[in-house]
Amino acid sequence: MGAKSTDLSGRWDGTFSYPDVPEAGPVTPFLATLADSGGVLSGSIIEPHEFASGTAHSTLVGQRIGRSVHFSKTYHGAGDEYRETVLYFGSLCDEGEVITGEWRIDHWRGPFEMVRELGGPAAVEETAAEAIPTAADASIEMRVIA
Repeated sequence: MGAKSTDLSGRWDGTFSYPDVPEAGPVTPFLATLADSGGVLSGSIIEPHEFASGTAHSTLVGQRIGRSVHFSKTYHGAGDEYRETVLYFGSLCDEGEVITGEWRIDHWRGPFEMVRELGGPAAVEETAAEAIPTAADASIEMRVIA
């Protein structure tokens, strides 16, 4: 499968790293869920909250052009430490299964990597289809409940 026709829809496991300076944060894992509509990207990211317990949630919007992938990540409800939008600039590798590149925010920048979870977009569609009850399922449930 060539990168130009690669649909990036699905779940991606990733990490991003901070510059090697004392006040920077740790290597951070994240889970991204992407929707790719003809190269227009949207989705969400969840990652450990660096300054409090729990997780930080964000949305992403961006674009895929050939092997180039870029998107912005905007946090929601994570606090003042997360008020800046983060820009990601990456490239597709390994037949569209890995994205590597650099993130940027203010004067900070560092590397990131995202690896597609097994299955790709077809598995995501199949999983979603399995989760949607059919009319037959609903009638069976109604008979059991009634």
